[in-house]
Amino acid sequence: MNKFREIKPNEKICYNCKYLAWLISVGQGLRCGHPDKRKEDKLPELVPSRFHTCELFISILDSK
Repeated sequence: MNKFREIKPNEKICYNCKYLAWLISVGQGLRCGHPDKRKEDKLPELVPSRFHTCELFISILDSK
């Protein structure tokens, strides 16, 4: 897969998820901020790739 491919707004991948947290600038990478995946006193779960998806996906387009 070409990592520089264009991502379409309707793709069901973490890049388009409402809960994606961009913590790269503070050295923490991409994290999933979904409430069901949060654990008390811990950082949110790492997202392996912006092209990853899971069953908890909610589109940023649906949340507006």
